[in-house]
Amino acid sequence: MRTLILFLLPFTLFSQKADPTIYDKISSLQLEENNNYNIVEIVEKYEEGAFKKEVKPQIYKKLGTNTLWIHFSVNSSKKNRFKYFTNSNSYLAYGKIYLKKGGKIDSLQQVSNNENFPHKYVFYRDPVWKIPTDSVLQTDVFLKIINKNGRTRLLFHLENENEFLKRVETEYTFFGLYLAFLISMTLVLTFFAVLKKEYVVLFYALYIVTAIIEFLAGKGLGVQYFWSDSSFLINNFRSLSQTLGTMLLGFFYLKFYKFGKNEKISKAVFRSGIILTIPLLCIYFYKFLYGGLESYFLTVWIILQLIVFTWIINHFYLTYKKQLPLYLVIAFVMPIVAVIFGQMFNPDVTNGLGVFFSGPNTYYLALAIEILLFTRFIFDSVINTQKQYFKLKKVSDELKYNFQNKALEIQHQEQNKLVSNVHDTFGGYLEALKLRLLQKTENTPEKIQEILDAFYKDYRYLLNSLYAPKINSENFVESLVEFCEKLNSFTEQDIKCDFKISNIDLHQEKCVHLYRIISELTTNAIKYSKSSEISILLHQKNNKILILEVIDNGIGLNQNTKTKKGFGLKNVKERVEQMKGVLKIDTENNGTKFKIEIPINE
Repeated sequence: MRTLILFLLPFTLFSQKADPTIYDKISSLQLEENNNYNIVEIVEKYEEGAFKKEVKPQIYKKLGTNTLWIHFSVNSSKKNRFKYFTNSNSYLAYGKIYLKKGGKIDSLQQVSNNENFPHKYVFYRDPVWKIPTDSVLQTDVFLKIINKNGRTRLLFHLENENEFLKRVETEYTFFGLYLAFLISMTLVLTFFAVLKKEYVVLFYALYIVTAIIEFLAGKGLGVQYFWSDSSFLINNFRSLSQTLGTMLLGFFYLKFYKFGKNEKISKAVFRSGIILTIPLLCIYFYKFLYGGLESYFLTVWIILQLIVFTWIINHFYLTYKKQLPLYLVIAFVMPIVAVIFGQMFNPDVTNGLGVFFSGPNTYYLALAIEILLFTRFIFDSVINTQKQYFKLKKVSDELKYNFQNKALEIQHQEQNKLVSNVHDTFGGYLEALKLRLLQKTENTPEKIQEILDAFYKDYRYLLNSLYAPKINSENFVESLVEFCEKLNSFTEQDIKCDFKISNIDLHQEKCVHLYRIISELTTNAIKYSKSSEISILLHQKNNKILILEVIDNGIGLNQNTKTKKGFGLKNVKERVEQMKGVLKIDTENNGTKFKIEIPINE
């Protein structure tokens, strides 16, 4: 920012300052449209005293349909053959110089922003006339100005050749620096967009390109160097570039800003502005093909002002909602305020600083600050987004690593549990079978059959506990009923089921946990409780709490230390904790009751 201010400070000090000394010589006369006097009649009116000097001449005048005549005198000079008279108004609608020396009247070239642009005669961006000063007689200069569209800029310079060339050189140097700044920002943003794969940033880079075109057009450089032979571009390129720039800016806002879920109206505001620019651009295409619509740019500027005004309000709203930083809104508003201020402010010619701030230079200075602040916002947004991405990726990798470790840990636990179950259950049976086969006693076949029956029953229990059906909210109850029916088919106990749940949507993980808990508690009750009846109850309370009860009429938990160890309470408790539930155990001599309460929506 400091570099930009240091770069633009000399620009503000010199650019297009008025030459107060010439205004001491100037007198003027305004005539209505129907009073179309020729130069001879104008000279007569001057000699009659009709021309008057202004006490405090100002830079701008609104002529409307009137014709403005300006007079000043140029003394003869032996040192300089010419004086350069310049009006710093690239788009002067009509200007013509008449020279009176003694009784003779001559005319210099006519300039017009429609036909005869000034650079065709003198290689410069503004209307400039070479006034001969090698005569012994004083030269009276009469300038005729006509401009029906808006304000007329009357910023005059009367210089010798060295002064003129020095001013032109200084102006063009700083114009080149400003263009270099805009071009460098375009390249930086383009490179950044491609490097970071944030291609929406290219919309803003293209917007800066339209700002470059507008600068070239506004300062008369475009006509001087690039499109002097195209009447369409001469008269339309400035407003056309502003329209295209508004559309590109709207696309950038719409695609780059991070809108919240409730900011649909804000998105619609930007989208509407973009849509409005499309027919404007289509009409420009029509003008290119068929011509006409000379004052169309005035309509375009009104529509663009309305679009920009709604976008200003939208930016303030997004800032209020903390979707955008405050400095970004200030950056957006500054060029708009600069344009409004430049159009309203009309200083007198002796106010050098006021002359600078009255013109478009304020807008270009504000535009440079806007581009810098928006570039900072783009860099911060993209870099912060990528930082968040890498941070989330790191967290994701850590979670993935922890999950894999946890999965391996659970797998090892399940494997160890399975090995323990196989060893405790089948190992004893195999050892008993081995001893029985080695003994040569009576009744051996019956004992062997008894061992094999017990072996087969525990084998079925183990398979049932390891079975893992695909369970979800829709088939949960059906899977539980199937589970109970299988148990009833090969157990001596009476398994009773009562499942009363409806109109609830359980997560699949919760269904699996509940199925495993029921399987664990029921299988262990069959194996260790010595009960004749086992009840499995599942019901809901106020659609908020799910209640599971597994009840047996066996020997109770506390009377059998082996049962206490083998009941798998650790796994049951862990599953209940994962579902944020509560486990209660009520064990007596006549049985054990497990009651689990699970929140449905947790």
